[in-house]
Amino acid sequence: MTVAAPLLTRRAVLQTAIEGVYRQEAAVGVNDALYVEEPDYAVDVNLLERDFARDDLSPLPNIVGRRLASMTFTTELKGSGAQNSGNVADAPLIARLFRACGYSLTAIPDADSTVVYPIGNHTVEVQWLVSAVAAAHTDVINYSIEVVTGGPSGTAEVAIVSDTAGEGSPGPSIVATSGTAIPLGTHGLEVTPTWAGNLQAGKRWTVWALPTGLRLDPISDNFESLTLVLNMDGVQHKMLGCFGTFSVSAEAGDYARIEWEFQGTFIDPTDVPMPICNYEKSLPSQVELARLRMDKDYIIVNAFNYTQGNDIQIRPDVSSREGYVGTRIVSRAPEGGIDPEAEKVADHDFWGRMGDAERMTFQMRVGKDRGNTVWFLAPSVQYTGLTYQDRNGIRTYDAQLRFSRVLGNDELCIVLA
Repeated sequence: MTVAAPLLTRRAVLQTAIEGVYRQEAAVGVNDALYVEEPDYAVDVNLLERDFARDDLSPLPNIVGRRLASMTFTTELKGSGAQNSGNVADAPLIARLFRACGYSLTAIPDADSTVVYPIGNHTVEVQWLVSAVAAAHTDVINYSIEVVTGGPSGTAEVAIVSDTAGEGSPGPSIVATSGTAIPLGTHGLEVTPTWAGNLQAGKRWTVWALPTGLRLDPISDNFESLTLVLNMDGVQHKMLGCFGTFSVSAEAGDYARIEWEFQGTFIDPTDVPMPICNYEKSLPSQVELARLRMDKDYIIVNAFNYTQGNDIQIRPDVSSREGYVGTRIVSRAPEGGIDPEAEKVADHDFWGRMGDAERMTFQMRVGKDRGNTVWFLAPSVQYTGLTYQDRNGIRTYDAQLRFSRVLGNDELCIVLA
């Protein structure tokens, strides 16, 4: 008899494209393939049991009901090599995956910034206008604005603290006047506060200067969907209307990875020759020089992880094929973790900040070269758990993090620079 050649696990191609209309197939080509580790395809089959009384104990045949397809795989966390152009067309392919996980992709064509985020509770609401008209920065820079002397307009004083040398206040403090611009650092960025009443000493805000490039921000509606095509050595699995979730892991000295999980509409597999594709030429960066900060503090961390935590639910429909009209992201619960070296309370009060549910800023980057740098910026992070660990004789923490909103749809900004 003729024996067919076996299908090899190392031979697989995953291609992806953003759908213009939900669940309408988007064509994939030779430039739409990603390098992936451990790609897998599965089908959640709803078996309909037929358990009727009868004159024997033999089981009746089942009926196959709804089938929902899923794919899991791992990619490198890296840039395209050209994403710092500020053109959406230069986005890395993983940006498509982020978009189908509930993120919007927007261009940063010129030096810009985030909005000014209040940290914690504020009794006096301050409206901030940010101007980047004269900005000329070429990297992400964080600025923290803190009230050092309370009082009304023209009396209150603020200090600017930055994660970048030379970008803080030129003196101990700056007099804050409502409606008058305050310069941030040396690259032309300005913020103008407007308020009524007295500012309180100790109140803080934060803002990040953003260089040309791209940014991904969470959204709560108008989600974009994917067509995913996974060819496993000649057997093609196709999913339409895909939404997903992801987890990021970055360990010092290694390269960062993203684990993806997508759900979509089931389509019967077919035999299709494997495509010969072009892949992105950029290489992943070692996790180093990450500029990781918790609030204003530099802490020594071996690894960082982030889980998007999207809840994806099926949408049943009697008039649709397979009995459902697709899926929908209905909520998200982003969380993460770091494993910092333990410190004295005076240096970084992990326990006190956790007990007070203190809201802190968080930042880190993967990569350091323009065109291949990915930043994670979060304006409101809390410690939700602390346990001691031993790392080669050094006392460390397993610190759990919760990422939460400040103004809405802002718990994490991913900057591709």
